[in-house]
Amino acid sequence: MHLIDPKPPVLWVRGEDDVIVSDTSMSDLAHLGSIGAVPGWDGTSARPMVAQTRHVLDRYAAQGGAVREVVVLGAGHALHLERPEEFGAALLGILSA
Repeated sequence: MHLIDPKPPVLWVRGEDDVIVSDTSMSDLAHLGSIGAVPGWDGTSARPMVAQTRHVLDRYAAQGGAVREVVVLGAGHALHLERPEEFGAALLGILSA
């Protein structure tokens, strides 16, 4: 992603209370392995989702890309349905930039 040229602006809108895309997602088999919930799997391949996404976006920004992260407080995974006004405002902001 950091090699894209020209670099379009990137918007990452996420819900603060998202339990699916999180560093401790109970939907992530690797995370489940890391906490011993998957017999025989040591979880060494666990990659925290939020931290990993932020790492990629930070690298993109370091190479000159514009990145904006919007964390919607009190929203979960379907924040576009839970908080459509806040999601829409963030989306319209980047589309009009």
